[in-house]
Amino acid sequence: MNAKKITAAILTVFAVLYLFTSCEKDDSAKDYGIPLIYMPQSVNVSLGLNANYPVPSSSNGTSPTGVNYVVDEKSGKVNIILGAALSGTATGAYSVDIKVNNDTIQKLLNSGTLGPDYLAMPATAYTLPARLEVPSSGSATFYLSVDNSLIIDPAYLGKHLLLAVEITNASKYNIDKARATTIVDLNIAGLFPSATGTSEYNVSEGVTVTFTGQNLDKVTALNFTTSAINIPIVSQTATSIVVKMPAMNEIFRSTVNLVTPFGTTQSGFELVNTDNAYRVFTDNYGPNIGRNNDGDDYGSEQAVSNSIVKRGTSSLAITYYGNNYSPGGLVNASNFVNDGYNYITFWARSTTNGTGNEGIQMSLMGDGMPEGYGNDFAGVGIIVSPTWTYYKIPIGPTSGKPMWSKGNAFRKFGWRLNNWNVPQNEVVYFDDILFVK
Repeated sequence: MNAKKITAAILTVFAVLYLFTSCEKDDSAKDYGIPLIYMPQSVNVSLGLNANYPVPSSSNGTSPTGVNYVVDEKSGKVNIILGAALSGTATGAYSVDIKVNNDTIQKLLNSGTLGPDYLAMPATAYTLPARLEVPSSGSATFYLSVDNSLIIDPAYLGKHLLLAVEITNASKYNIDKARATTIVDLNIAGLFPSATGTSEYNVSEGVTVTFTGQNLDKVTALNFTTSAINIPIVSQTATSIVVKMPAMNEIFRSTVNLVTPFGTTQSGFELVNTDNAYRVFTDNYGPNIGRNNDGDDYGSEQAVSNSIVKRGTSSLAITYYGNNYSPGGLVNASNFVNDGYNYITFWARSTTNGTGNEGIQMSLMGDGMPEGYGNDFAGVGIIVSPTWTYYKIPIGPTSGKPMWSKGNAFRKFGWRLNNWNVPQNEVVYFDDILFVK
């Protein structure tokens, strides 16, 4: 929604409201020099400028956000600055009532010009003073106090919450009705601190990791959701935080807590402690693990690649023969024994997107899965592209296709080529293959 559309919608509403008050003496007909009370943050109908009061924002629109709100961590509130003032050079004490004009917001929303991302601010999420006492200077401010929990509620991420705040019933002077109502436009995305991406999912002590997201400059501390262990911040900007991973002790996997003035929210990803994971393949095959030589990998061959790598120094390169439902897998001579593993995680990338350009269709399969190893379209489907992609697939007892469905141990697992749009041999690279609790 651009500013012109918002301005037009709000001005239309105020034109209608202004007609209802036209029976009173027009402000332009009042005696010259009579001071009027107005809201400095309100709609300026005469100029058609700033038809809403965006939060966060600043007086000139270019300085850092935060000028028009204050975060009170103790009370758990975001205090949005509003006020009343006398026009011109007049001064003098007075008082005004403060109320919410729900009809104005409803008319805006009903107009349909603002779009689905605009909502009325929930009545349970804010407080306002009932009356403002203005000193002899002629101007004063007050707060629209919004609960911090609203700011970090993912349900409102990307939404604009609207509230019309009006001053009325002045004890002295007249109120400029055209500038007596402020449309507060609370842009949650402008305040919500979030970490949605990470340079590494598989981590260990001493590794440097970059988290990406928005409003990350507001983060004051980081720790694991499953532990109080602090994650040291090396540097940060509004869109990234660089951290150095501490010792993770008994943590298997965890989201990250983002501590902010608004409260604590969680990252959109989990980190895996590689020290507590079953390493099937990292820079080489794990203990007792190698390529499947049982004779049922009839359409593939594999090698360790040092040229195309996601992490470390090498990856597992499996060549799948073209025009074939080729399987390619790994065998553990001592069996893969279940120790409470809930996920398999790995990075994968193909060489091409296939002739149809829709990616390479594959399935994760295992002889401990319900459908066994090597059956057509057995296992869990994935699509691989020439871009390295991180896969985290449930394999525990409650998953759709448990890896250990036939007992506490199995011999082999791998990936099968599922589509016929690969006329020539296709090399798929796998890295950091882990079983994770």
